[in-house]
Amino acid sequence: MKKISIHLLYFLMVLLGATTFLTGCVEDDDYWPYSPPPGWDSNYFYDQDLNGTWELVQANSQPVGRYDTNYMEFYGGGRGRYYYYDYGRLYGESMAYFCQVSGNTTTSYQINVQYENGDTSTMVYWFTDGYNTLWLQWQVGNRTQTYLYERVSRVP
Repeated sequence: MKKISIHLLYFLMVLLGATTFLTGCVEDDDYWPYSPPPGWDSNYFYDQDLNGTWELVQANSQPVGRYDTNYMEFYGGGRGRYYYYDYGRLYGESMAYFCQVSGNTTTSYQINVQYENGDTSTMVYWFTDGYNTLWLQWQVGNRTQTYLYERVSRVP
């Protein structure tokens, strides 16, 4: 009888340890420090057409190389991940996003993306090719930057 009890106790300890280990890997959804940019108040939405994974294929009409590309994953509800290469290695970080109607003549929508590292960017955006290509455009000084993303099935 003691032998069964010892095995049962051992099994329960292993099960408890595994549960504790796996629980430690779960992202804490309560910690989400992002909020809409100043002045947006409650005048924002989460565009469901963004949901999915996007790969940068062109920057200012020039093709982007394999290790110069980046990826954006939009999960919905303003949450996502941003992936980029640094010296040939792929890194990722959390991001938040907020969409708003814009007064731009190119498109009716703008997006504010907030990255885990603290960077933010507000860009106008639009879709082509049956919502399979995403265009992002913004100003840097007096120059217009235009990035073209294509919908992909996953981040490599």
